[in-house]
Amino acid sequence: EDLARKYHCDKLTNHSYIPAYARLFSDMKIPVRAVLEIGIGFEDLMRPFVDEYVHAASLNMWAEWWPEAAVYGCDIREDAMFHREGRIRSFICDQSRPIELWRMMSRIGVCPDIIIDDGSHLTEHQIISAATLIPFVNEGGLYVVEDVQDAERLTAAIGGEVMRGDKRADDCMVVV
Repeated sequence: EDLARKYHCDKLTNHSYIPAYARLFSDMKIPVRAVLEIGIGFEDLMRPFVDEYVHAASLNMWAEWWPEAAVYGCDIREDAMFHREGRIRSFICDQSRPIELWRMMSRIGVCPDIIIDDGSHLTEHQIISAATLIPFVNEGGLYVVEDVQDAERLTAAIGGEVMRGDKRADDCMVVV
């Protein structure tokens, strides 16, 4: 929670994700060496949800959460790109296009231990991304979809466990 507060991350203030992540990550049996998050965000989008906007809040939080891990982000918008030498790299990628997801994974060059989809929040895009990217997750890793609108449809397509919070209607994650 301290890191989420430090970076003004909406995963704590507007959702119940940080306590859920703390439980999920503490149960992982593998070391986390690479994390990918779909959806970096930009100020106009995030300003209504956080008290103080920090660009790439989640990527910064993950980099500090796992100091030895490479952190990757992707977003459809060029102005959302964020890089921090040696730690964080980002890519322009449309999560609704499998070919772009495959190209991004080729450029990353490693299989992530954790992938978090905090992208478009459209169920169809979440299904496409999961179907394309779950095979890239290292054994023992996690694939998480945040802000799930239709948990029944999503879990029918990709499986996983539904975790609901109580802060908003979309305070819902699916974990595979």
